[in-house]
Amino acid sequence: MHDVVVKANATSNMKSSIALFAILVVSFLSLPCVHAGDPEDEITQATMRFVFKEAGVNDPVVAIEKAVDGYARVKVTSESGATDPAIAFLKALPGGKWKVLTLGTGFAPEDLAELGIPASLAK
Repeated sequence: MHDVVVKANATSNMKSSIALFAILVVSFLSLPCVHAGDPEDEITQATMRFVFKEAGVNDPVVAIEKAVDGYARVKVTSESGATDPAIAFLKALPGGKWKVLTLGTGFAPEDLAELGIPASLAK
């Protein structure tokens, strides 16, 4: 009788462990930071954060003009028209994140080349 109770407990513990493992796997895969999101959303969010922090624009409007080979060109305007339109160039980072390399209203081709930005994005 004692052997039957031990085997039943072992089976019950095994089922509980498998269920717990399955719940942990599903929870882990559900975390937004674990897997890359939508590239367009990541580009937009990275640009917005940069513009809020570095340019002090409170009402930016971001439009992705082109993305190629891990780089993107984004047009940034102010919804109120308080600032001149600008262009941001971004680079893809591991994990699906993007980083603004530069933001401005005009760029020399050699400056963009130095940043590694493909000539096809220079416009």
